[in-house]
This record gives sequence, structure tokens and C-alpha cells, in this order.
Amino acid sequence: MSEPGSTDSVGERLRNLRHSLGLSQEQLARRLDVSFVTVNRWESGRTQISAKAAAALAELEAGANSTANSTANNGSTALPVARSSFVGRERELAELAQLLRQSRLVTLIGPGGAGKTRLAAEVLSRGAVSGADVVFVGLEQVRHPRTLASALASRLQVHDLQGTPLLQSLVAALSAGAKKLLLLDGAERLTDQVAELADELLDAVPELRIMVTSRVVLGMPGEVCWTVPPLACPSVAAGAADIAGSDAVQLFIARASERMPDFRATDVAPHAIAELCRRLDGLPLAIELIAGWVGTLSIREILQQRAVLLDSEPTTRAGRRLADVLQVSYDLLTVEQQRRLAMLSVFAGPFRMADVQAVLDVDAPTAIATIRALVDSSWLIVTRGTEQNVFSLLETIATFAALQLDKSKDGPAVRRRHALHFAWVAAESEQALAGPDAAEWAARLAAAVADLDLTMHWADEHGDVDLGLNVGSALWRWWLFSGRLAVGRGWLATFLAAVGDRADEVTGRAYCAAAVLAAENGDYSEAVRQAELAMTIFGPLDLKPRMTLAATVIGSASRYLGNHEGARRGFERAMELRAELGDRRGMSVAINNLALLELDDGNLNRAQELFEQALTIKREFGEQRSIAIGLANLADALIRTGQWDEAETVLAEGAGLAAGNPQLIGTIACNQGALAAHRRDWALATERFEAAIAASQAGGHPHDVVEAMIGLGRMNAQAGDHQAAVERLHAARALATEIGNPQRIAEAETALAEVTGQDGASQAAAHMAATGMAATGMVPRPENLTSRQAEVLTLLAAGLSNKQIAAELYLSTATVERHLATIYRNLGLGGRVEAARFAMENGLGGQLPSAR
Repeated sequence: MSEPGSTDSVGERLRNLRHSLGLSQEQLARRLDVSFVTVNRWESGRTQISAKAAAALAELEAGANSTANSTANNGSTALPVARSSFVGRERELAELAQLLRQSRLVTLIGPGGAGKTRLAAEVLSRGAVSGADVVFVGLEQVRHPRTLASALASRLQVHDLQGTPLLQSLVAALSAGAKKLLLLDGAERLTDQVAELADELLDAVPELRIMVTSRVVLGMPGEVCWTVPPLACPSVAAGAADIAGSDAVQLFIARASERMPDFRATDVAPHAIAELCRRLDGLPLAIELIAGWVGTLSIREILQQRAVLLDSEPTTRAGRRLADVLQVSYDLLTVEQQRRLAMLSVFAGPFRMADVQAVLDVDAPTAIATIRALVDSSWLIVTRGTEQNVFSLLETIATFAALQLDKSKDGPAVRRRHALHFAWVAAESEQALAGPDAAEWAARLAAAVADLDLTMHWADEHGDVDLGLNVGSALWRWWLFSGRLAVGRGWLATFLAAVGDRADEVTGRAYCAAAVLAAENGDYSEAVRQAELAMTIFGPLDLKPRMTLAATVIGSASRYLGNHEGARRGFERAMELRAELGDRRGMSVAINNLALLELDDGNLNRAQELFEQALTIKREFGEQRSIAIGLANLADALIRTGQWDEAETVLAEGAGLAAGNPQLIGTIACNQGALAAHRRDWALATERFEAAIAASQAGGHPHDVVEAMIGLGRMNAQAGDHQAAVERLHAARALATEIGNPQRIAEAETALAEVTGQDGASQAAAHMAATGMAATGMVPRPENLTSRQAEVLTLLAAGLSNKQIAAELYLSTATVERHLATIYRNLGLGGRVEAARFAMENGLGGQLPSAR
């Protein structure tokens, strides 16, 4: 047998190729970019063909075979026959068809597996350009630039003419007959050559249109780049109908049904399929590959193992593995671009150019050039903004890039730079969130939530306590504004647990930040404790700006605890410190807080005067959140003094400043509910109180939830739903009791008295009787148990589970568990059995109520 490169086999192949294409030796020589003499020598066996020329010959043969097969199957040079149904993308098809009618050169760009070829073929098969003959040229087999024009000539069955350049023959063929539309598929390896050929053909054939699919833009004048988007995925909150109608889910179901004909979408939970499609970024190839595992694994198992499964296709389909598809694109990058792409995988969310510069540790021009190259080669998604763009990687692509980072030596250093950079972002945000750029910074941090969390995890895993404390201390405003109180408290507690007896500024700031969040989260005693710790640290260090915040927290938490004397001392101390510092902005905060005490004491005119004074100063500095708080507080005073029209105007302005801040939204809505109630607009009041509850719950502000619940309970009574009113108000009192807020407890009991016609003691006894407890006003209890602990113990003895006890007393299960732990400790009991026995022996035994 002859070897592939032997003269005998090459001569025969050359003659066969010339005959099939109708070419002379001279014409074939031009297509191979060699001389006539060289081809003649190859055919006659006088010279052996080089490896480079042999590869070019193989490409021409592949092109000739492809043309022959296409002609035999289709009788034309049209699109390849699809092997499966086309699913969805109606919006994209319409948009792309319109674009093709308007532009002569359209490039569809996107990562491997985005469905570029299938979408292009579908839009053309539907006649996007009326009356045009479609010529499909697959560029996958074209390995050498010099054979590009030959591949097109083979597809068009163009024969070389003696003395006529090949390009001229191509122009003649494309100009003859009906207008043509070329689809050049897979141009990423030959972008320069495709751009050059397209430019020449478009200039020479006015009626010609060209569509290109590529992972990389051509970068030529007149090119319209259209990024193929992922398939539409249902949102997390989508209902069953929206899930079923999404393109991504429909594709998964279609391919799963082809894999297993008896598969039905109703066989699995729709939300599981939706979650799977979201995790696959709506990438068509990934969805099609993963659907192949239906029948082998459950949807939940597929979801859990998706990264492994995408890289575990059978060897007969190795070219279709997602990793293989991505590897092709990866190989098109330079070594340095590959290295930088891997580094960018450390981002957990969208990132900006400044983030790129910090993490890559490069100058601005290098960062810009890197991003341009990765965007042009479809690795990065661009989200355009009015001020600056942000970039991101699809999860599937990020996973691939992260694997490359793990294989390199760059990982530890890159992850450290990432953590230090976002620690800097957090530090910059602390004061910025209190200034005129607060809205911009709030949006910046909202986009960086995942990366900030990653920073905290990095600090925890590497034992970098100072980094964790500094980031946690800096983010207190953000955690407060965005309603992430529990998250912030959790991280601060983690790092504060490691400081021991340290008494430096870093520790003091962390205690102060934790105190702010505790106060707003309803943990008032803990807030006072942590703020006082901060004061003992700040005092000797003479850190007066920090002391003012700690003193303010002590005042606020003491006020919620009903300790007005302690509240006044805290607020007045903050006022003194602000005055010493000449901090006019801070003075507005101190004045506002003192006004709250006047409001609590019923000095409404004095409260209004102070609120207006504080608001005047706040407006000088232009901080939206601070102004909104001032407006909300002023509206409270105006409502109580009957100035309802003025209050409405003030609240309308406050609502416009509260966007994106759950606490402010809840406060404004609650005041609007109170105003509507005063005007006897019960429906509007109900709507506003419900909105206030939702916002305050989302923000983690329980004292505000109680206030809105009381308002809603009163509205239930006005609507004639007495049972709902009583239950709502009991729940409000229970929550106020849980967080230890005497002011809110008293407000709830007052509302209950209004609704039931009983005083506080009577309605409490009635509630105890209704829940199967002693009807003597309060459950009898040992001296070392609180009334609430006695109630918990009584229900435990009646056989209720912790969850049932929580439902009876309108508590959380976690709170019940804390009460039980205290009961066991205070009474020296070993668990539920001993506790139940103790309850029975001490007159606390109860019966499980048949109804509530």
C-alpha cells in the first residue's frame, strides 16, 4: 500500500481532484498556491509533495466531496439538513431577519455552544431575505488561508478559466442569476482571510449579502456584529406557565423526549428543570448535552452533577463535549490571553474595568486591551451602562476558566488580590454611602454582593481576622440599607469571636458596626453591650468620630428598650461629640434623634420643630437616605398634629428617595398607612400597611414590622374581620415581646384593648384561655422563669412540638429553642421529659387546645 505522502497516491489524487472540479493543472496550481511546474511534477511522480501542500490538498478534496454530497442530497448549495427540531427563539429570529434585510454583512458572534449555526440556518431557511439563493460554506475543514477562496469556488461549482483569476470567477458566479446570500460558518480561525474575501466580494457584487458565524468578530468596516444571546430562562420567581413557555425549558424537554420518548415534562418538578437551565446559562449545547442524561439520572441528580456530566459524554461524541467545544475557542487565544481569562474566573459576579486592573495586576491600557480581546472572542458578556460597562462570564464558561486557573500557579496570588481589592471597595463605600454619591455606591455594592461574600470567606479560610473585621466594619451601612442585617451580624460575630481581649481601633469599629446591626435587628440589649464595648475602646484612643456612632447606638437601643433616660444620655453625648468635632452633618442626626424622644413624650410641637431643623441641615449635604429619614419622621409629627396635606407632600418626597432601601420603604409605607387611616380610607391604609410589613420583613427590621402589623390589625377591625384583627395584634405583641421592645408591646396592647373592648390584663387572660392556658391573667411560674418561658413550658407539657409552640405563641422556632435552653439551664432539667414532669408537678401542665 502506498503511504499518504508518496508520489503514486498524490498523483492519482491530484488527477481525480482535477477531473471532479474540471480544472487544468495550471488552475489547480493556483488553488494550491503553487506553480504549474510543481503540480506537473507531483502528478508525474518526479517530486514528493510537502506536508504543508498535502494538507492544502486534503482540504480541497474535502471541499469537493462536501459539494458533491450537498448536490446529491439537495440539488443545490443550500443549508445543511437539520437532524432535530428547532425550538424557540422567535424574538431573535425576527430581530435577525430585520437586520439581514438592512445590512449586507452580519456577523453572529457567541461562545461555542451558543447555537450560532443553527440560528443562522433557521433564519435563512425561513426566507429572511426574499428571493435570495443561500450558499452555505462550512469553514471547519478550511485549515489554510489560501484554500478559503477555493472552498467557496468548490461550493459554487466554479471552474477555473485559463488566464482568469479565481476571485474574478467567483464574482461572476455570485453576480449571475438570482441575488446571493453567503453563509460563512465558523470563521473564528480565519478572521483576517474571511474579512479580506468578504470585503472584495461585497465591493464587486452589489446585490450580495454575507452572514458569518464566528466566535471572534471580523473587525472590518461595515460589519454588523450581533451577539447570539443565551436561551431565555425562567426567573426564580416564575410560575409553572412561565417556566413551560421559556425557550430553554422547551429545548430541554424536546431533547429529553428525543432521548427517551416516554419522557413527559409533568414527570418532574418544573422548578427543577428551570433551575437546571439557569445553571447552564441557557447555553443550547449545554442543555442538549445534559438532556442526554435523562433516563439515567433524575433531574435533581443531573442538577447536582451537571459540571461532571457535561464533561462525561461518550467517546463517540467526544467532539461534542462542552469542554472540547470551549477548548477550541481557548486555543484561539494567545498564551497571555488564556492566562488572564483564567484569572478573571475568580470573580463571583459582574466586574468593572477597575476590578480587572486590580485582579490582573496590570495597567489600564493592558486591562482594556485584554477585555477587548476577550469580548471580541465571545468569552465575556458586556452589560452596557450609562456611565460604564460591566462584564461577566457565563457560569459554564467560568467553570472552564476556573479549571485552567487551578492548573496554573497563579491561583493563590490572584485570589488574594481579589480579596484585597474588594476589601478596598468595602472601605471606600463606608463614607461614600453617607454622601451625595450614595445611590451610585449602593448599586456598586449590590452588583458586588457575591464578590464581597467571597472576600469574607477568603479571610475566614486564611485566618485573616483583621481583613474580616475591616471589611465587616466598613459594610455596616450597606448591610443596613440593603436589609442584609443577619448576614452582616453573622460575619462580624465570626471574626469578633477570634479577637480575644484586643482593644484596638479595628476591634472597636467591628463592635460598633455589630451594635448598629443588632439594634436594627431587634436585639437591643446586645446592641447596648457591643456599643458600650466600642466606647471603652474608642475613649482612650480619643476616636471621637467613632464614639459618636457608638453613643447614638446606645441611645437608639435604649429608646427601644423603654429606657428613655439612657436614650437621652446617649443622644446628648453624641450631640456633645458632634459639636466638639464641628460636624454639622452629624448634628442633624443628633437633633433628629432628640426629636424622636420629644415625639415619644408627646411634645409634638417641639418634635416637629426639631425635625424641621434637622431636615434643613440634611438638605445642605444632599444625602438621600438621611433626607428620607428626616421626611418620614417629620411626617409622623405632622400626622399626629392633624396636618395631613403637609404630611402627604412630605411622604411623597420621601417615597421618591427611598427606592432600593427596604427599611425606608417600610417606614414611608407605614406612615402613608397611618395617614390614610386618619382620613378613613381603610382600603388604602390596608394596602400601605401590608407593603410596610413586607418591606420591613425583607429588611430584617422587626420593630418596624410590629408597628405596621398593629396598623394592619386596626384596619382588619375597621373591615369587620374581628378574628383577623385580634390574631394580627396578638402576633404583633408576641413579636414585640420577643425582641424586648416595651414601647411596641404597649402599642400592641393598646390596639388590642381598642379592638376587644378589654384592658391589657383582661385581653391577655382571654388569650391565655383561648390557647388552653390558665385563665388567671398569667400562667403561674417559678421565680426564675419569665412569663413567656412559663408559657413555653406549659405548651411543652401539653405535648406540643417546638414548631407547634412557635405557632401558638407567634414566635420563631429558633426563639422557642432558645427559651427551652434557658428553661433547662435555670431549672436544672435534663430535657423535655424532665421539663414536662416539672411542669405537671408545679401546676403548669396544660391540655393541647382543640382549636385556636
